[in-house]
Amino acid sequence: MQLPFFHALPPDLVVPFVLVSLFALGACLGSFLNVCIYRIPLGVSIVRPPSSCAACGTPLKAWWNLPIFGWLFLRGRAACCGVAIDRRYPLVELAAALLLPALFWRSPWPVAAVDALFLYALLVASLIDIDHFLIPDRLTLGGIAAGLAASALVPALHGRATAWAGFNAGLGGAFLGGFLLWGVVVIGTKVLKKEAMGLGDVKLLAAIGAFLGWQAVLFVIAVSSILGSLFGLAMMARGGQVWGSRLPYGPFLSLAAALWVFGGGEAAFRAIGWWQHAMGLAPHP
Repeated sequence: MQLPFFHALPPDLVVPFVLVSLFALGACLGSFLNVCIYRIPLGVSIVRPPSSCAACGTPLKAWWNLPIFGWLFLRGRAACCGVAIDRRYPLVELAAALLLPALFWRSPWPVAAVDALFLYALLVASLIDIDHFLIPDRLTLGGIAAGLAASALVPALHGRATAWAGFNAGLGGAFLGGFLLWGVVVIGTKVLKKEAMGLGDVKLLAAIGAFLGWQAVLFVIAVSSILGSLFGLAMMARGGQVWGSRLPYGPFLSLAAALWVFGGGEAAFRAIGWWQHAMGLAPHP
């Protein structure tokens, strides 16, 4: 995309300018994600009223709410009442700020824009799941609908050339994701004699499949299972969990999906190919 303003910049400053601008935009979007994480589980509007101190209710001044730097300037404490501000707020803003230029660096802008929307939604869903052990339907069912729409509008998400082919790829991913994890839930519940995981996780994987396709679903299930198992074992080793303790699974699904977006699937396929060659199961190219 050619913008007139870029002609006034030296050529070697265009890319840094765009990346810094994307970082700043991502930080602002991260501030909005914090609002969503706090308000969506409460069932209140994410637009109104304006942000206020969670401790004393004082409306936040603009510079108090400055993404990332506001928390640093305030030294992690509310200017109105001195209550400590959770460090997760600036960390979410920083993560959102870093994601945007990283995605636009590696992908064409339509794909990068959809991936950003997708990963931001996963970030919100993950932190809500950690806080409340639930993933709201507006993020899961809404994510399925958004993923199918995005697949049709940007078929390059699935390596397709037409809207119909992109939609079909998204639909197949959504169906496989929901069906496979639903089967795991049913079998796990019967084996463990208790709920293995929530249906929110099933709908979340269906949404992931709608955005990323069926191959990603298989990758996400495998990687999230490994990540969840390793985390559970680490918590047990530290004495923070006992066998059978409940863990939010949404963050592991989301992390695995993010790894796929940033090339985890390609790395996995290369590793499998290398292993097949090493074992003599496939001819060398």
